[in-house]
Amino acid sequence: MQNSFVIQNPFGIHARPARKIVEAAKAFPGTVTLEKEGKSFNAKSLVHVISAGAKQGDSITVNAEGEQAEEVVAAIGAILVSVEQHTEKGQ
Repeated sequence: MQNSFVIQNPFGIHARPARKIVEAAKAFPGTVTLEKEGKSFNAKSLVHVISAGAKQGDSITVNAEGEQAEEVVAAIGAILVSVEQHTEKGQ
């Protein structure tokens, strides 16, 4: 199962969304990878997810193999297209 998503977050995939992606992938028993510009990254590794260097407007393909592949692709896709709200401290 695979599907492509365009990063919507103006900050790209930084530590917080990367952690959410890894948590979603680790809850899935099969293999999950992210592909960007022909390179593949293990979605169960925080270092790999961050090293993809995904920025706003980049297209990421989520690949999953195994039971519940459709669900994990949808869950990670939702993270990829979400926009985080950042607030300044003290406000």
